[in-house]
Amino acid sequence: MTEPANPKASYIGAPACFALEMACKQVNDAFRVPAPGFSGLFIVGSALKRPDWRDVDVRMMLDDATFQKMFPDVDISHGAALWEFDPRWTLMTTAIAQWMRHQTGLPIDFQFQPMTWANKEHNKPRHAAGLRFVSPRKSED
Repeated sequence: MTEPANPKASYIGAPACFALEMACKQVNDAFRVPAPGFSGLFIVGSALKRPDWRDVDVRMMLDDATFQKMFPDVDISHGAALWEFDPRWTLMTTAIAQWMRHQTGLPIDFQFQPMTWANKEHNKPRHAAGLRFVSPRKSED
């Protein structure tokens, strides 16, 4: 049986989704996204699929080399999420998650993930978050 198409982009709801976008912009700015190695923030998981989601999964996708530079004690070659035992990864992940929870009032599950692993293990819909849209300036006559 095929899953029906989602009638919504997400089930987070306004104004919480607006607060989430503002928080994501701050995190992207802190890491200077877009920047080499940083793909940016993505909303993933159940909040995109169903109204009874438990938490909002936010992922910072990094190319493998950048992930390795940020978390040098982690071996990403195993294919398992061993970084969850790394003290730097855990501290940064929980600090950002708690800050985002405070900013949005949402139960945020934030994580840094290496791109190769994320693409292999979680090949599901992702929605970019915290993007900045710049409108062209009107030319002055």
